[in-house]
Amino acid sequence: MSRWYSFLKFGLVGIVNTGIDFLLFTLLTLGGFPYILAQIISYSGGLANSYMLNRSWTFQQKGATSKKEVIAFISVNLITLAVTSVLLSELHQQLDWSLIVSKLVATIVGVGINYVGTRLVFVRDVEFGGEKK
Repeated sequence: MSRWYSFLKFGLVGIVNTGIDFLLFTLLTLGGFPYILAQIISYSGGLANSYMLNRSWTFQQKGATSKKEVIAFISVNLITLAVTSVLLSELHQQLDWSLIVSKLVATIVGVGINYVGTRLVFVRDVEFGGEKK
């Protein structure tokens, strides 16, 4: 499968994940949940969907899931979340960019980090410069 095709599939999964996150967050906050708890739950819902769809559809991994794979996937997402949060804050507060532009740039950077990291987690024979890892 070409990298561009898997990247497109990864992007589609990301759109679905964002929809799940937004929908859960909205429903939970409308239901009276504190917004921080709603954020944790809704992000986790998107993360669970991301894991399942990226593993089975985007990168087409078969067989049992290992603890190492799950830990690596969660680590990639925590790193992505940390980097994008810092970038968002720096662009908005330090460079005085609008919040929307800062969020857009941080999201684009996050997609790149998350794609590379998730690909490394799920694709066992990743090619780097013509060599397989």
